[in-house]
Amino acid sequence: MKSTHSAFRFRFAVPWQVFASTNVYYGSGFTNGLPDAQYPGNYLPGHTTFDVSLGKSFGGEKYRVSLNALNVTNRRVLLDNSLTFGGFHFNDPRQIYIEFRWKSRY
Repeated sequence: MKSTHSAFRFRFAVPWQVFASTNVYYGSGFTNGLPDAQYPGNYLPGHTTFDVSLGKSFGGEKYRVSLNALNVTNRRVLLDNSLTFGGFHFNDPRQIYIEFRWKSRY
């Protein structure tokens, strides 16, 4: 199985307890279980996804709010089409969510 996967992460902290981070994930493509006209050859196409997060901390790091977006470009890619019991697998579609965290004293 020839497949290369890499992930790069960058995190930036700016004044006022604000942060931003990005993730870039690259995969070269898994073995092609069912070569056909759409996916010819021995391997599925490579793929790249991009994630981003923006947030702010409050109360001396006790509270944190962030806006997160996964697979920002909403690129859909077939990851696995092997003939196994697991079936076909695609990457997740775009996901956007807000996160609120707090630290208790315990």
